[in-house]
Amino acid sequence: MDDAKPPARAGGLAWLAGPLSTGFGLAAHIAAGGPAPSLMILGALTALFAMAAAILGRFPLPGWALLLLCGVAQQLLHVGFAVFAGGSGSGLSVHGHGGVAQEPLRAGEPAAPAGYSLHLMLYLHMGAALASNAAVTYWPRFAGWSSARQRSCAPPAHQLRDDHG
Repeated sequence: MDDAKPPARAGGLAWLAGPLSTGFGLAAHIAAGGPAPSLMILGALTALFAMAAAILGRFPLPGWALLLLCGVAQQLLHVGFAVFAGGSGSGLSVHGHGGVAQEPLRAGEPAAPAGYSLHLMLYLHMGAALASNAAVTYWPRFAGWSSARQRSCAPPAHQLRDDHG
């Protein structure tokens, strides 16, 4: 009996959604002027999101749920990047979310970057969520189309043999 097999949609590559989401989120965060966390934090967040994607990949999800999860992942990555940027752990106090009353900076604490734009950050993280969703949703179709196209373009096996015996 092979009933315990995960759905074909998930395949063995579901874990790649974690690194994709983290990469798109990091690009969005940096492009909007936000600080990037250390490589160790990026590695930990990537591993965490890859594990979560591998677990969720075992369950068939409707498209709207997958898009929602991509958006939640981007929000979690945004907060994670903000909290862990600079390694001080004080990222939220200097993060600059509009009307939030902030404490004055202590000596040595990083300030919010000069080019930081909250609206641009929101839009780019939304774009990262959409890109992550598109990659996860359409990659299996593209990979299947690409491999089918390669098989159809390959010469027949009898032409590959050397018949000069």
